[in-house]
Amino acid sequence: MKNWFWILGWSLSILTMAGNGLVILTVCSKQRLRTKTNAFIVSLAVADFFVGMSAVPSLHFCEMASGCFSEGPSSDGITFIRWLFWYASAANLCSLVLDRYNAVVKPLKYLTFMKRRRVMQMIFTSWAIPVTFSAFASLLRFSSKTTLTVTYTFASWFCLFLEALLCGIVIFCFVCMLRVVWKHERSARILTRQLRFNHQVLGKTEGKSAVKMMAIVVGLFLICFGIALRCSFVFILDDHKPCNDLQYKVPIIVLNSAINPLAYAIFKRDIKKEFKILLHKCN
Repeated sequence: MKNWFWILGWSLSILTMAGNGLVILTVCSKQRLRTKTNAFIVSLAVADFFVGMSAVPSLHFCEMASGCFSEGPSSDGITFIRWLFWYASAANLCSLVLDRYNAVVKPLKYLTFMKRRRVMQMIFTSWAIPVTFSAFASLLRFSSKTTLTVTYTFASWFCLFLEALLCGIVIFCFVCMLRVVWKHERSARILTRQLRFNHQVLGKTEGKSAVKMMAIVVGLFLICFGIALRCSFVFILDDHKPCNDLQYKVPIIVLNSAINPLAYAIFKRDIKKEFKILLHKCN
């Protein structure tokens, strides 16, 4: 790997760990921030924190020690660790989008549907799927009865299925949220024109901030997993030929995890308020 890759990768990793660590400490230390939505945000922040910790640093140290870009147990171990936290981040983001989808599209059913138990189940599932996949892939890889080709074929097909499923869920939920917010804004404009007052009657459309936050997070997520989908297709369709795209895929994945806390700080009102208080105290 070239020097620019390590400089960029380490910079993004430090930014990712600092930003997500701040989100975790802020939410966990404030009783009023311990809401259902923030539970999903903390779980995602934990996954993103470990993405920053594992993606570039593990590659760097392993490359310095033995060369992680060659075939071998060390290379496969690093790969499985990256898979674990990348897909944990993606699954947790999907859970967060589903939570915001229910809050925006079905606000009357949200409080009765999204109970504490259901929140815990969704978070547990978001971690259980990537952990199970990484553990099973590791068992296949290090089993004496399984060839390397079989292991990578299974991993590629599973990755392709999971990446397509997560992208599909995220796109569907986000489009539905956009549709609802657009309808609300359209109704608000019509009603405002009908009422003859000198000031604006209606306030901010409910759910607009959530959609703005999701637009940033989902946009970068789709770019990141679009690259991952391409890699899976290349490996499956081109006779198990490796993608050789770590130089640009890893920084984009880490950037995706670094952008998430910034989106919360700008568009999540309660977290934004706490960040402002923290900055005021620091000054």
